[in-house]
Amino acid sequence: MDKLTLLKEKYNEKLKKANEAEEYFNSHSVEECMKYLKLFNLRTKEVSMTALEIENFTGRKMTTYEIINGFKL
Repeated sequence: MDKLTLLKEKYNEKLKKANEAEEYFNSHSVEECMKYLKLFNLRTKEVSMTALEIENFTGRKMTTYEIINGFKL
């Protein structure tokens, strides 16, 4: 498997976790969410860092569709 495919898989995995965290935050109280704020911020950062890896590797910006939905593999 090539590096770009691995990066795309990594992005999809990180995006899924970030989306799950967002769903949690949208369905729980502020008090509950505050317990997991650092983890939520970590998930968000992981998605951003992986997106930067992909953009640096490909030499192009990710599309809005890719950022929101990930990659079809």
